[in-house]
Amino acid sequence: MWWWNCRGYTPAGAEAWNCIRALDYLQTRSEVDGEKIGITGRSGGGAYSWWTAALDDRIKAAVPVAGITDLQNHVVDGCVEGHCDCMYIVNTYRWDYPLVAALVAPRPLLISNSDKDTIFPLDGVIRVHEKVRQIYRLYDAEKNLGLNITEGPHRDTQELRVHAFVWFNRFLKGENPLIDKPAVPFFKPEQLRVFSELPADQRNTEIHESFVPAALQLAVPESTEEWTKQTRVWMKALREKSFRGWPSKSQASPLEVKLAFSVEREGIRFSAYDFTSQPHVRLRLYVLGPEDGGKFQSAALSVLDKHLWPKFLAAMSVAFAKELADQKPAEPDSSTFGRIRKTINSEHRAVAFFGPRGIGPSAWNPDERKQTQIRRRFMLLGQTADGMRVWDVRRAIQALRSIDQFGEAPLTLQGQDKTAGIALYAALFEDAIQTLNLWHPPHSHRQGPIFLNVLRYLDIPQAVAMAAEHTEVRLYQENDHSVQFPKAVAEKLGWPKKQFRELVVRDDQDIFAASNKGR
Repeated sequence: MWWWNCRGYTPAGAEAWNCIRALDYLQTRSEVDGEKIGITGRSGGGAYSWWTAALDDRIKAAVPVAGITDLQNHVVDGCVEGHCDCMYIVNTYRWDYPLVAALVAPRPLLISNSDKDTIFPLDGVIRVHEKVRQIYRLYDAEKNLGLNITEGPHRDTQELRVHAFVWFNRFLKGENPLIDKPAVPFFKPEQLRVFSELPADQRNTEIHESFVPAALQLAVPESTEEWTKQTRVWMKALREKSFRGWPSKSQASPLEVKLAFSVEREGIRFSAYDFTSQPHVRLRLYVLGPEDGGKFQSAALSVLDKHLWPKFLAAMSVAFAKELADQKPAEPDSSTFGRIRKTINSEHRAVAFFGPRGIGPSAWNPDERKQTQIRRRFMLLGQTADGMRVWDVRRAIQALRSIDQFGEAPLTLQGQDKTAGIALYAALFEDAIQTLNLWHPPHSHRQGPIFLNVLRYLDIPQAVAMAAEHTEVRLYQENDHSVQFPKAVAEKLGWPKKQFRELVVRDDQDIFAASNKGR
């Protein structure tokens, strides 16, 4: 459920809350000393041992077992592929996990692991311990931090249990007796069953709908001042909560725009430019213009997804199959190519096509499972794949503007389906967009695009309204409830009618006929 990222929800949050409520309950028990509570568990239980200890000071000693390593292991080494999302926070602030473990300091913390654990590798466990030890040293509490490594795989071994018992005896009871009894189960699994059947009013299977707050339904503003105040709040939330993973101004790399090829056929000049979106991410921008060159009167940039990319290749292969041979174009599509050529030559217009990261020349492993794990890696880094694609589109706009032929030519930005949402958000952050064409955009971020936390603040209709204040927005979608809010805002605040138009889509119209204005 990728929309969990948009909602700022993760099952790890629900599990950590369950543990905190368990502490509340334990402290109501007469036989429990509420000042001497420890926590331990292995694997997922190990993860909640350090999440809960970090969150709640009532935990006086913690022993996370096979439950903690760093993002180097998870993202680069691929350990994320061995875990479920109930292990992970929504990493808005881009923390590496030693920061979380350090929140336990100066309370007693024993990091425990086996040496052949493939999903909590030894090197990452040691790195975590070394970084956390620096914080314990600041507290002069290094004796309260331990590292226990035993031989074995990812398994609940007797050796791991014994060390946990020793730790709790020392720090909760002030004792250090010989452990002379093996750790054996007290209960059979059947004895731990809570319900024979789930209660009719259970909330577990829908807790993701209510566990974290969602954006309130906003009334149409009564004044420009009220609207301006609200949009500032939204833009601040987007920068700090949804797109925090973007490079800062100081981190942004030079574009380094480089011409890859330029050829002339069928009355068209077809050029490709490579540019740097961020370090190690080089992307390609395709530009078509009149064969005679010169300054463009206007330009349109279309953002492609994995469904539109093959259609683009098919159209271009009519005349430029040789230049796209490495992309294995499909059967040539002369109809679409003809529409693009007509647009270019009738209006002396440039038409550019761009696939952000993971699309076209930069496509990732097509296996569906691998695609899922790539997207999860973005989440762990405090990003999403779609969020970084918005950044890529922004950089593509900047790259276009750096090409001499474009100059100050009016620029139309457009996307279809989910990429309409990506183009929409790029337009919020780039001033160079005169017109924004949104072809069948999603009604809500629940369908995409996926950005961290966005549904806690706003949804697609609010973003459309923000864009329409400064950019002419054409919505190619009929009878969509999501247009009601931007339409009402435009009318209430007296914006020119051209700022927001809902257009009927003809059969001969699509994103590849960039000059069409609907009717």
